Amino acid sequence: MAEPANLLVVSDLHFGEELLPGAADERCEAVRLGADAFCAFLAYQAVRRIGARSWRLVIAGDLFDFMSVVIPGSSQLPATTADERRLGVGRSVAAGVPRMAAICEVHGPLLAALVKFAAAGHAIDIIVGNHDVELLEPTVIAELDRHLRRAGGDDKVMARIRVVPWFIYVPGVAWIEHGHVYDEGCSFEFNLAPHDPRDGRLIFNADYAAIRYLGMASPEIDPHGIEEWSFSGFLRYAAGQGWRSFVRLITAYLRFMGSLIAANLLHKSPARRSARRALHRQRVEQVASAANLPLDTVRAIDRLARAPLTVSWRRLGRLLVLDKWGMIGGTLLASSILLLAAPRWLFVLGTSACIAAMVIAQIRLGKHLVTSQLPMRAVPRRLRDLVDAPVVVFGHTHDPRWQPILGGGLYINCGTWLPALRPGLRRSFTHVLVQPRSDGKPLVELRQWRDGASLPFDDRADVGAGVTHPGIPRIAG
Repeated sequence: MAEPANLLVVSDLHFGEELLPGAADERCEAVRLGADAFCAFLAYQAVRRIGARSWRLVIAGDLFDFMSVVIPGSSQLPATTADERRLGVGRSVAAGVPRMAAICEVHGPLLAALVKFAAAGHAIDIIVGNHDVELLEPTVIAELDRHLRRAGGDDKVMARIRVVPWFIYVPGVAWIEHGHVYDEGCSFEFNLAPHDPRDGRLIFNADYAAIRYLGMASPEIDPHGIEEWSFSGFLRYAAGQGWRSFVRLITAYLRFMGSLIAANLLHKSPARRSARRALHRQRVEQVASAANLPLDTVRAIDRLARAPLTVSWRRLGRLLVLDKWGMIGGTLLASSILLLAAPRWLFVLGTSACIAAMVIAQIRLGKHLVTSQLPMRAVPRRLRDLVDAPVVVFGHTHDPRWQPILGGGLYINCGTWLPALRPGLRRSFTHVLVQPRSDGKPLVELRQWRDGASLPFDDRADVGAGVTHPGIPRIAG
């Protein structure tokens, strides 16, 4: 029996994010730093082994950032709406190919580094994330394959590089996935079939809509925090930019709202939902077979995913503060009727009662937050009940995290290689090392690339920040 490979897990590199038109110099520099660091990291790891084992590099989602790549309409890929003529062709199966090509043309050194790493005898698994969900499609994978071969990959090397639609499962060792399916702002109704079957277009979720409309209208701000802004926070930001920018940003916000409402209507189409559901079920079966897992187990894991907030009018309405505007409008209407048709004392009493009822309703409803951290920290325990994985590793949040699972096991978030405003330089270049052991649970380390080496993640280092348990850099899972 072959010796199992040591696992090296990274996530959220977002190559291509700097291609957003008007992207701030800081964002472009962040991607450049991340790319340079990652290429150096691959060269370093390619010639270093632990226990004579090869590496299995798992890129746990968002290696590429298709959201930020603008593709103008053309004869081969026409812009069919005013929105596409203004902002470029939307994300779709067909548009995924030129987007993949655009990213690969810019990041040739990255592709060459991946090829050299695989040529040294190591394996590479590229898990699909929400920013590169187009990699679910064979035509997009073929375009990536073409560019990897251009970078020097022959058949032997390409056999070691594969795209994985959902997760990596090593029984008795680890479960690894991107984690966006547990985030209602970034998940899709059918996560393995997110495109509309009629035209191949990706159905909007809050994350995609925020980047396309709010991010393009304000490319100078950190795109990884836009979808979490409150409406009042966005208004304050827009108001501080001058009246021309205010109009432009409010217009962008209205388009953002419209895209999410349109997505909700698509979710209500029985024929389209049926087609996506059928493809999703087919792909779930393929994933279960490839992972050698019982189909019922994979279906149970699939049910842990959170539905996108665009599926629910209630959640969508609260995100877009339509509930508040509705209450304000209702109060104004009721007050107007009382003003015209009732004595003054009844107008004052009725208006006061309406305002009090509105305030009480808002307090009871609370603030709706689109958050991924709490669901993603709760899911690993449920996963542990379904599969034999002492270690559960996610990416997605850009927040390196180390958290024991109640009842046994360990949840780690491997963070990001993108030193942007969020999470910042001191919390970037993080990765997870998992060493399988035949005589016990795996050894696990949360590490960071700094000073030209892979070192334990340390909150006291010049580059690095604290984790939940910074005093335990190495542990048996």
